[in-house]
Formats: sequence, C-alpha cells, structure tokens
Amino acid sequence: NGMKASFQLETGVSLNNGSATSGGTGGATAQANGFGALFTRVATVGLSGDFGSVNLGQQLSPFIITNATGTVGNGAFFVNRMLLSGFGAAAVNVAGSTSFAYDGFFIPNSILYTSPSMNGFTLSAMTTTKAGAKDGLVSASQDTDSYQAYTLAGAVGPAAVNVGYQTRKNVNSSYSVSASLPLSSQLTLAANYLSNDETKGYGSGYKIGSTSVSLGYQLSDALSTNLQYARNDLSTEQTLTSIGMKYDLSKRTFTYVSYGRGTGGADAAFANRAAFTFNSATAAATTNLAVGVAHSF
Repeated sequence: NGMKASFQLETGVSLNNGSATSGGTGGATAQANGFGALFTRVATVGLSGDFGSVNLGQQLSPFIITNATGTVGNGAFFVNRMLLSGFGAAAVNVAGSTSFAYDGFFIPNSILYTSPSMNGFTLSAMTTTKAGAKDGLVSASQDTDSYQAYTLAGAVGPAAVNVGYQTRKNVNSSYSVSASLPLSSQLTLAANYLSNDETKGYGSGYKIGSTSVSLGYQLSDALSTNLQYARNDLSTEQTLTSIGMKYDLSKRTFTYVSYGRGTGGADAAFANRAAFTFNSATAAATTNLAVGVAHSF
C-alpha cells in the first residue's frame, strides 16, 4: 500500500591518510577518541508512506539542511560558515572534542520524522534516545547528550524559505532563517541569518549572530559561478568570502575551482575546520584555493 523500507550507509575517507572519517569531525583529536568506525556518516534504517517518513540511526540534523537553503556554491563555505556562528566551541568546552556532533551535523542514535507536504510545506522533527547523542568522546551519559531539532521548509511565491531551531541541553540553542530566490533564469540570490546562543549552559558564553549572502549565475547549461559572503557580530568581526566556478562534465561528474578568504580568526581552509579563534584582533587572514573533480555514484 505504498509503504517502503529503506536503509542508507555512508562512510567518509580522509584523503590525508586513508582512514575512515566523518564529514563533521575535527581531525586528529576526534580520530584519537573513537572516530575510526566504518559508517561514520549517515547510517540509518527507515519507513516511509502516506504518513511521511521515519528514519532511525546516525543522520544529518535537519537544522543543517535548513541552513543550506541560504547558500549557493561550494561546501567549504557552508561548513566554515557554521563555525563562523560559534559552532564547535561548545563541543570543545564540554567534552574536549572537536567533533561537530555536539552542534548538529551527524547525530547518533537519533529519530527523525519528516511530514508529507502540507500546502507546499514540510515539517521535520528530530530527537535522540536517552543519552543517545553523545559523540563517542564522552565515557558516560550526560544530560548534554539530549538533542532536538525542528524545521519547516516550503515556498512563498517563487522563493524557497526555511526556518529551523536546534537545542542541546545545557550547551547551546540556535535558530535560523534561510531563503533562496531566482531573480532570472540564470541568476539566483540566497541569504541566511543564523543565531547561536551558548550563554545559558556549559558553553563558551558566546551569543553570535551571523548573516550570509550568496549569488549564483548560470553562464551556460554546463558552467556556473558563485559568490558568497558572510560576517558575524562579534566585537572583533569575522568575515568569510568565497568565489567559485563549476563545470558539469556529465549528469554525475563535475569539475570545480574555489577560492576562499577568512578574516578575524575565521579559517577558509577545507581541513581542520574547527580551528577558529574568537574575538582575535591579531588573527591573520587565511586563504584557500581548491581545484577538484566530484563524481556521484
């Protein structure tokens, strides 16, 4: 009667040494504390039907997907821009961890419900089992293991809009508003506001608002370019700028070039994405140039 069962298993591989790694771990520290498993990214089973879908396991927080609506272009800007808003600091202070699991990337032992479309809008809600969201670096369960996220996605006229909220008990809470609007058949404008509050728990005491604006332009059927800019409202402002081009070689394969620049302690590099210095007036600007080919299997 239309009900389907599904599973998804993903692993990440470090290009530096070939070890298994998640798309959301912070490098050597996380590796040394248990991030060597085979299925380090999405690992779920689920059911779907007229009622929507339910997925169980380790999976991406819907809050992260919500923010992606306000970004056009490469993933390095997107992930680093999350950290520009204070993501990562709470995990470091709580558990000595550089894992993104404490800030809503891949959430272990989670339950995610996604509703069917209701007048063009979709609701997603995630929670964790008791003590379920610890990221492997906490030896015993803590109240900080509790994680919830809620999002609403849909369209208002030609614009795609998303709103989201996430919270980890006694660590942080965040909300975001994202929108993407096609200005023409070739030009797309996207924007996002993200607020992360760590002042009420065990975190670093930061309350950071961050704004980003993105432009994407389709030069031809195969060639596109994008320009992205983000800044936060710390007393010593951080900025992140990115420009990139993408060329589709086929439906599954594309080549790309991307240049990023971070200021005020923001790190533009792909690797070691948690290496941010907050309120650092002396932090030197960082730049990153990447050229690559991506293939979807």
